[in-house]
Amino acid sequence: MTLRSVTATGDYRSILWRPPTEMRWGLGAASAVVVFFALEPLVPTGLAALGVHLPAAGGIAVGLVAYALAVVYAVVVSRRLGLGSLRRDYGLAIRPVDLGIGLLAAIAVEIVRVITGVVLTQATPARPTTNVHLAGSAAGNVVLAVVAVLIAPAVEELVTRGMLMRAIRAAILGRGTEPSEGRRHLAVDASVLISAAVFTALHLHEAPDLVTGVALVLGIFPIGLVVAWLATRTGRLGPGIVTHALVNALALAAALTLAR
Repeated sequence: MTLRSVTATGDYRSILWRPPTEMRWGLGAASAVVVFFALEPLVPTGLAALGVHLPAAGGIAVGLVAYALAVVYAVVVSRRLGLGSLRRDYGLAIRPVDLGIGLLAAIAVEIVRVITGVVLTQATPARPTTNVHLAGSAAGNVVLAVVAVLIAPAVEELVTRGMLMRAIRAAILGRGTEPSEGRRHLAVDASVLISAAVFTALHLHEAPDLVTGVALVLGIFPIGLVVAWLATRTGRLGPGIVTHALVNALALAAALTLAR
């Protein structure tokens, strides 16, 4: 991956970036919140085993609580083990230009998703099911839209690109001797690929069958790659958040249209 010609070692956009001495959090802290999100889908299953069946609104509520806890966790980690700023620790910042960048990236992602969808359709007669589960009422769908388009993209980018991706890059670079040029590029490429893979894996619980699982991988992994590249290239989560939000909005709009 080619980065900007930025020489400051504290600038995440630069190939010369090294984790600052104040950054005392790493893979352990990032992995903890990733594991939390991996286990969160088991809550409805556990409640169902106890005879408690959550309605659609209950599932949304569980998700909201999980997102809130993740944000609180990120803030605590930043203040106690980092630079004390969500922008400086995780790149959580958005600029007006990010709206345009995100729009273009979302269009590119959707083109790739359409192509892979056509290929999958030709490869098997089975059809994947949607991973968008609508609420049972108009009010519930409004809440779902707010969560899917505004809340989920921001929190998921904070976790997977703000925390995990930076932690992976920092772990590969290390804090000891000066890393070689090859190691610097490896750190960037691995952080992008692994964070995209983890992001994809966190959505696989939404697949009820193998074909849907394959469709999710083919559809979500490109999103992860694009937003991870944007976060590395710009040093901000803003472009990725906008891209993520637009992709979610389109998926929700498609689900609502098909439900009519």
